[in-house]
Amino acid sequence: MAQLDLLEKAFLDYNRYLTRKETGSINDEYANLAKLAKEKIDIFSTSSTLNFIDGVALIPNNLYKCIMVSTGSRAIEVEEIQKSDLPIITSSKLTAPNVSYPIYYKQASSVYILPSTITTATIDYVYKPNDPLWAFTTGSTYGDMQYSSANSINFSLHDSEEVNLIAKILLLAGVTIKDPNVVQIAKQEEVQKINQENS
Repeated sequence: MAQLDLLEKAFLDYNRYLTRKETGSINDEYANLAKLAKEKIDIFSTSSTLNFIDGVALIPNNLYKCIMVSTGSRAIEVEEIQKSDLPIITSSKLTAPNVSYPIYYKQASSVYILPSTITTATIDYVYKPNDPLWAFTTGSTYGDMQYSSANSINFSLHDSEEVNLIAKILLLAGVTIKDPNVVQIAKQEEVQKINQENS
């Protein structure tokens, strides 16, 4: 939960920093906060091939946020539309989708593409990180447990998120055990970081 919260926060930070950059209130050099936030997101970016049958393909099961869909060796970007706009777009010869101007929409766990003659496309997306797992093996005696690195899954976050991750875990643990001191310290850490970024 803490890992997903920090990934979602990276998206919000990236948007906020881009807005600040447009107003000229943020630097482009070493303190390029938009670039740093994007680096935190890019760790989770990947691509996959969508194989369409009659214009329908399955969305990758680990998709978190779609970056883009493209065809023709990434030469043509497929425009995403809302399904409710489909009748308007397809009713006019000027906006009707074709191989040079394809469109797609997502519904449940599927991607629909028009024209339906397109058989493959590439989807670039941010994937949902795997849940961390600390695996152990048990020994021959009672209580004998050893850490198993081969079966464990570590956090996937950017190195700069280590302190934030610890603070977020403490915050969540404090809420669970209802320890007001732990909750207060974690919240103060988070507020202090936000204030430093905004100053």
